[in-house]
Amino acid sequence: MTASGVAVAVAMGLCPGAAAHAGAAEPLEKVVHEVPRRLPGGGQVRPRLMLDATRLLLSAGKSLYVRHLRSGKTVKLADVPLPKGTTLFPAGFTVGNGRIAWWTARTARGGKKRTADFWAVPVGGGTVRRVASAVLPPPSRAGLVTGLAVTPKGLAWSAGDGGVFVAAGGAVKRVEGTRGRHLLSWPWAGSPGPFDPRQTPYQSVKNVETGQTRRAPGPGSAVACGVTRCIVRADGSFSARVLGRDGRAQGAVDATVMPPQPLLRDRFAVAYPPGHALVHDVTTKTAVVVEGVDTGTRYRTAPGDDLVVFRRGDKYVIVNLAAVK
Repeated sequence: MTASGVAVAVAMGLCPGAAAHAGAAEPLEKVVHEVPRRLPGGGQVRPRLMLDATRLLLSAGKSLYVRHLRSGKTVKLADVPLPKGTTLFPAGFTVGNGRIAWWTARTARGGKKRTADFWAVPVGGGTVRRVASAVLPPPSRAGLVTGLAVTPKGLAWSAGDGGVFVAAGGAVKRVEGTRGRHLLSWPWAGSPGPFDPRQTPYQSVKNVETGQTRRAPGPGSAVACGVTRCIVRADGSFSARVLGRDGRAQGAVDATVMPPQPLLRDRFAVAYPPGHALVHDVTTKTAVVVEGVDTGTRYRTAPGDDLVVFRRGDKYVIVNLAAVK
């Protein structure tokens, strides 16, 4: 039980060959936290991302807030601009190079085309600036903006099956040879994309700067893939191996109740047994067990996410991956 009252454990036998790892196991209260689902004034919040190991970004209506996990204090960071005609509200939050970025979408009155606006604000607060705008592809199973990253020169994102786009100095261009690929972790993009629940995303990845490609290792069916490795389930079995993209074995994991997903930060995967959740760390061969959460309500995660979010009554339960060494 953590100081916040969340029932958790660090399991050592859930990943075959697991061993104790102090960075993941202590102190446990740095890994799992309860966060109120509403602000003191009553507004409902949504956890977005970890700014670092101790600060959580929240959104509520037209505003962004920072929750300090150690003190429990929540402070306002910035107001979110919503241009006229906005139909899709802030999404795709990411952080890098001292900036928080996200996107919104708008439709002109009577029009059919959607335009995405990409925004950024300093991590410490300040003026929100529109970095770029781009016309989105028509709605499809592939999704709209399927990935967003802060790059050394500006922003990069993937849209529908249209490929990867970069923006620097306000100019937007598609990266050649990326159609059908979705941003995984700059500069890597992959396929399939993240929004088709029938397929494991990012089984094939490509470095959009160098052209290097990597495929999911086999034999078997990939369950979760990152930049350098995948969890691969043997055909007709729930046992799974962790394999490098080069095919080298890196361990094993129980994938019995593990749906297709990205391998978060290239090392974390989530399983959903009834009544609790398991967050597997394939690097340390341990798993954080979170008890008493609503596993029927799942919040979509992106490959670079530093948190996993569950719901428990009137609170969120946050697994803070940024605090795992």
